[in-house]
Amino acid sequence: MKPIQIFFILLAIGFLGLFTMLYFPKDGIKINDEITLRFASINDFLELEDDRIKNVEEFLNLYEVGIDSTAILDSIQRAKIAYHKEMLRIQWPNNDRSALRIFLNSLEKVKEGSVKKVRVMHYGDSQIEGDRITSYIRNEFQNEYGGQGQGLIPIVEGVPSASIKQINSDNWYRFTLFGRPDTNIQHNRYAPLGSLGMFSYPLIDSLLPDTSMKKAWIEFSQSGMAKKRAREFSELTLYYGYSTKETIVNTFIEDSLKRFDELKIGEGFQSIKWNFPTTPKKLRLEFEGTESPEFYAFSFEGNRGVIVDNIAMRGSSGTLFKKMNHNQLASFIQNKNVELFILQYGGNTVPYIKNQAQAVTYGGWIKSQIEYLRKLKPNAAFIIIGPSDMSTKVAGKFMTFPYLVDVRNALKKAAFESGAGFWDLYEVMGGRNSMISWVESDPPLAGADYVHFNHRGTQRVSELFIKALWTDFKELKAESVKVNTVTNE
Repeated sequence: MKPIQIFFILLAIGFLGLFTMLYFPKDGIKINDEITLRFASINDFLELEDDRIKNVEEFLNLYEVGIDSTAILDSIQRAKIAYHKEMLRIQWPNNDRSALRIFLNSLEKVKEGSVKKVRVMHYGDSQIEGDRITSYIRNEFQNEYGGQGQGLIPIVEGVPSASIKQINSDNWYRFTLFGRPDTNIQHNRYAPLGSLGMFSYPLIDSLLPDTSMKKAWIEFSQSGMAKKRAREFSELTLYYGYSTKETIVNTFIEDSLKRFDELKIGEGFQSIKWNFPTTPKKLRLEFEGTESPEFYAFSFEGNRGVIVDNIAMRGSSGTLFKKMNHNQLASFIQNKNVELFILQYGGNTVPYIKNQAQAVTYGGWIKSQIEYLRKLKPNAAFIIIGPSDMSTKVAGKFMTFPYLVDVRNALKKAAFESGAGFWDLYEVMGGRNSMISWVESDPPLAGADYVHFNHRGTQRVSELFIKALWTDFKELKAESVKVNTVTNE
C-alpha cells in the first residue's frame, strides 16, 4: 500500500472519529439494563489535565490575598485575584440583602441582650451528615453572638454526630420522609427534621394489639470532637406528639434518678423541657409505656444566644418541605424565632439529570420549596448553597457530571426568583473537574467517591462560607454606620 493511501485511510478514520464525537448521544446508547455504549465527546478529547487546579491550597489561599498588596505588580494578576475573590461572595438578587440585614439586626440584639435567642436551620443532604460544615458555622456564630448546644438532633441517629455522643436501646424504630419511607406510615408528621422515632412499631388496625409494657432508653454524653460551646447546654427540649397512652419518662444524671415525668396525652405537637444548672456529663432518659408516642426531635440549647441546627437528609433532593405536616412545621418555625434558612441540596439530583430540561424542572421544584418556607416565616433570610463539583467516570476517567452546571444554574435561578442568596460552592472550590484535584490533593480534601469532602475539606469549605457571610455582615454594618451618620448630620 502506498504512503498516500495510508494517509487518506488515517485521515478518513480521523474524520469518522471526529464525526462520532460530535454526534454520538451524550448519554450513550443503552444496549440493555447493564450495558450502555458510550463514546468520548469532543470536549472530553480536547480537555487537558493542565486545566485543572495544580495546587488546591494555593488556589484557596488566593481568597486571603489582598488585591492592593504591593507584592502583586501585574495588573492582570490583580484582576484575576479580584474576580476570584468575587466568586467567593454570596450572590443576592439585585444585590438585595434586606432579609440578611434583618437577620444581622436580630443577631446584634441577641448580643446586647434585648433578644434571647435566634435560630438558624441548616438543611442539607449527606454532604452535611455528622454535623459536618454546620458545626463550624455554629461555632463561629456562637463565639461572636453567644449561645450553646448543638440544637436539634433526631431521636434515632442515621449517622453519628461529631458534636454529641448518643446511644439508644435497640428497640427504637426510625422513620424518615426522605430516602425510603416506611409505607406502613400513613401520615406526614415528620417536622422539623424529616424523621421521627418510636419505641414500639405502629401497628395499624391490628386485630391483636400489643398491650405489654415496653421500656426504652436514650443516653447522651459529651463528645471530645465537639466545639466547646456546642458541648455545653443548659436546656433540653423533647418534641413529641400523638401520645395516645400514658408514657413515663425517668431522667438520670450521672446514673442517679433526678426527675420523673408523665407525657401529656393528646394528638397535637407538644414538648417537654429540662433545665440544668451545669451541663451533665451523662444524661439518660428512660421511657415506659404500652404504646409509643411519636418523638420528633431533641434540642440542646443555652438560655441565650444563637442556635444552629444540623438537619441532614441522606438521599434527599430538598423537595420534601411541602410534604411535611403543615401545622407541625409552621408551629416550630414560627415559635422558635428561625431567622435564617441555609438549604444545601443538589448533590443527590445531579447523577439523575439527563438533560437541561430536567435541571430546569428541578430548579422549579426548589423554588416552590423556598416560597413555601418563606410563607411560614416571611422575614427570614435564605441562603442556598449550590452543589459542589462531583465526578463520575466518563470514557474511563473521572470528570464532572455532565449536567452539574445546569443544576447549579437552575438552583441559582430558583434562589434569585424567590429572593434568596446563592453561594456557588462549585465555583468556589475551583469549577469543572476541581473535585479531582481535591481528592488528589496532598493531604486529600475529599473522599475516594469523588463526591463528599473529608474532614479537612469540610473545614476549608466551612471557613470559606463563613468568610463570605462575614463579608456581607461587615458591609451591612458599614452601610448602617453611614446612614446613621448622615441622619445625625
